[in-house]
Amino acid sequence: MAIIYFNSLNKNLKKAIYSKSISSDDLKKIYEEFKEKNKKKQKTLNIVMVCVAFMFILIEVLSFSKAKNAEFAKIMLLFTIPLLAIIYLIVYFTQIGLIKIQFNNAIKKNYPELANELKI
Repeated sequence: MAIIYFNSLNKNLKKAIYSKSISSDDLKKIYEEFKEKNKKKQKTLNIVMVCVAFMFILIEVLSFSKAKNAEFAKIMLLFTIPLLAIIYLIVYFTQIGLIKIQFNNAIKKNYPELANELKI
């Protein structure tokens, strides 16, 4: 059975933000760490998706050259692009997007004066 791992905000950190037990300076340090990690994850995800897209398209082109039915090969190539977009969106949300949403919502609710400054 496949398991999808969702990267979410640490429960202790979430609790500390909601109880307002973190100082503004510490919160800014946490924000900078999250921002840097998200930037690295985004860059890695983009590189991986370009490689995956290249492999998919290469397989499709090679299949197209050997295919007896050219229409089927064209349909498969057109099917590949939305499939890659869906895969990208799912991976982005589970690994990057969810933690951004949770952090931004926690800051917005509990530190409204810092909400614009600390938005990931």
